[in-house]
Amino acid sequence: MANRSYRQILERSGYGALVGVIYAMVTFSFRPIAILISSFLGASIGLLTALLDRWLYRTELRRRRFVIVLLVRTFAYLLVISLSLILFFGIYTALDREGLLRFIPDAQRLSQWLASWDFAYTVVYILLILLVLQFVTLVSRLLGPNVLLDYMLGRFHIPKEEERIFMFMDLRASTTIAERLGHLKWHYFLNDFFYDIAEPVRKSRGEIYQYVGDEVVISWPKTIGIKNLNCIHAFFGIWDTMARRKEYYLETYGYEPVFKAGYHVGMVVIGEIGDFKRDIVFHGDTVNTASRIQMECNHYNRRLLMSDTLLNQLDLKEEYTSEYITKIKLRGKEQIIELYSLDPVEPLVQEA
Repeated sequence: MANRSYRQILERSGYGALVGVIYAMVTFSFRPIAILISSFLGASIGLLTALLDRWLYRTELRRRRFVIVLLVRTFAYLLVISLSLILFFGIYTALDREGLLRFIPDAQRLSQWLASWDFAYTVVYILLILLVLQFVTLVSRLLGPNVLLDYMLGRFHIPKEEERIFMFMDLRASTTIAERLGHLKWHYFLNDFFYDIAEPVRKSRGEIYQYVGDEVVISWPKTIGIKNLNCIHAFFGIWDTMARRKEYYLETYGYEPVFKAGYHVGMVVIGEIGDFKRDIVFHGDTVNTASRIQMECNHYNRRLLMSDTLLNQLDLKEEYTSEYITKIKLRGKEQIIELYSLDPVEPLVQEA
């Protein structure tokens, strides 16, 4: 997971360096030293803004309304860009005619540049690019990872088949909790829960497909979900998160989220559907089967059940143990499916 985060940071730095080179070629023609400094500046701004985004994501800011997030991020970007420009132009003014670096910047040239339109133009140029990028990032968060790009590229305009893993997860005793909390407080309870599960899902490279009442559907392309047991780590990562947040939920609502999940893997059809409210949806028996497996959790008093179809493709190593539960004929289906439960070898923070 960490490697993926570092890769994204490096990618942002690379894009920044490319933008810096383009800017230098347009502004300073083809002066090698200007291109070098500008590319280094662009890479540095890309690196700093990527780290800034990563930090902001872990704060309460991500729970705020869209316009507040956009304004705060814009101000933070503006500060980072301005300080970076001052630092690197100071380095530029410290270069002598032979391109050698002196220890003291040319204070007069630096102050003149800060008071010129060139400084304002450069800040606005970089800020506009970053604003477009962060707007796309925020909209992508609203739609879900990769959904915006898929729409733009028309990836699923023509339906196609893909093998995917699905996890259907919902809350236990949700009807009782909702009745006792009332509609408004129940909404806040659910919203807190869905926010808290986002980070474990993101770390597991999962995609939140949809929310349906107190239920959330999470999906992975099969190769990604199986790799490093991503799909399983998602569930137990959420379980650990809820254990750490237990005190908050009890103090705020008087209840803690207790949930169950069902897993299955198989072929589905992915395609765009609708007109005014267009969406990318999954259709197929795999989705229905995963949902029905989740419904069996209450009957067998298990927090997690999965089909043998998925279990046989997982390498549990020494992280998890599996327990055979039963063979069942799912309601409305002819196929017999073996169900298994999983538990971590190392005990979690909290058990059910």
